[in-house]
Amino acid sequence: MVEIFVIEDDPVMGRLLEAALRQAGLEPVLFTSGAAALEALGARDVGAVCLDVVLPDASGEAILIQLRASNPDLPVIMLSAQASIERAVEIMKLRPFDYFVKPFSPERLIRSVEAALRQHELTRRLLRLEREVQEGSRFDEIVGRSPRMQHVYAQIEKVLDNRVGVFIQGESGTGKELVAKAVHYNGQRRQGPLVTLNCGAIAESLQESELFGHERGSFTGAVGLYRGKFEQAHRGTIFLDEVGELSQAAQTRLLRVLQEGTIQRLGGTQTIPVDVRVISATHRDLDAWVADGRFRQDLYYRLMVFPIEMPPLHERLEDIPLLVSHFVRKHQKQIGGEPATFDRDALDVMCRYDWPGNVRELENVVVRMLVSSGGGEIGVNALPPPLVLRSMGLDTKMPVAGAAVGAPDDIVPLKELERQAISQALVALEGNVSLVAKRLGLGRATLYRKLAQYGLGSLN
Repeated sequence: MVEIFVIEDDPVMGRLLEAALRQAGLEPVLFTSGAAALEALGARDVGAVCLDVVLPDASGEAILIQLRASNPDLPVIMLSAQASIERAVEIMKLRPFDYFVKPFSPERLIRSVEAALRQHELTRRLLRLEREVQEGSRFDEIVGRSPRMQHVYAQIEKVLDNRVGVFIQGESGTGKELVAKAVHYNGQRRQGPLVTLNCGAIAESLQESELFGHERGSFTGAVGLYRGKFEQAHRGTIFLDEVGELSQAAQTRLLRVLQEGTIQRLGGTQTIPVDVRVISATHRDLDAWVADGRFRQDLYYRLMVFPIEMPPLHERLEDIPLLVSHFVRKHQKQIGGEPATFDRDALDVMCRYDWPGNVRELENVVVRMLVSSGGGEIGVNALPPPLVLRSMGLDTKMPVAGAAVGAPDDIVPLKELERQAISQALVALEGNVSLVAKRLGLGRATLYRKLAQYGLGSLN
């Protein structure tokens, strides 16, 4: 069982704390000096520490600093018999998990200890998952340990030792290209080339030339021989992203290549054999496009041999802390500045947001925060305001410059929008003024002033 270290030199207070914690079903271990607790720390499974400010061998602040040095994620709750505001301010600068002035209610302390244990367990779980992703994953660029991502990994494993066609379905920004790379670089063809083509980024008139190549003089501008993507991918893999954007003519030629294993350059007469594994992807509903006649049914079945679905980020929100840590590591060195972390409140907001742009949007936000913050701890106030408001279920839609808007009577005054935002935030956060102030980017004093201004009532 996880233990709670109680470092208290007063024998009466020590026994009272020990009894209260044990009665709550916890496992306290009492120490009368900081040195004894520090010596025992490395050999025990400790979830939290209750630390007296005045000890016979050192001050509580000094012990806190030493605890942080050896175990930076361990929550420490400070206990003081002094009501000095100056002393309390100095202690709070060291950022303990909580601070109590004696005498205090045992029930309040137990609630604080239980919250500290929950935080410590979440931190340990996150570190464990990050370690598994960094050390144990075969697909290190694909980050996530949610059940949906475990299914994706299992699907990838099934196609590594064969050359069947893989079709990746998923919204834009979910990481479809990362799946294609994982299949190629962990499969039988990893020694061959991986050639990527975004079919939607190529004009229809050039799609056939890009895919299959052309001979000199085959069309205006063809000043030399060009070996297309299929030739470039010989004995390797070709990844056709947004394959649904291919023209009907390109679809017909692609079907012939898949059936026969040969290509013919535009303007050429030579038949060229190609040994290529095809991985395709789209965010389109190809079933509907087949029904509408916009995509060939026979090509659809050739491509859709083994489908893999990448889930949208809002269906695997538990992966967000891992993804944030991954993107911080990925971009920190390039951006420079002090090492950056996102605090608990910021991660909580990010886990509540629905991420319409998926992982690509999350990476964009992390990079923006790294640049704007310059390092250090990144809190809720630094996050983009629309993200924070939308995470609380507030409507953040605003007219875009140049877009059509409603009648002048439809315009809502800014004060009314502010009043609505505060009112909805209070309801969503159950009246927690501190959290409301953080989420809305306001100081507590400013929030109280606005509560009075808008007549939103008094809160505890």
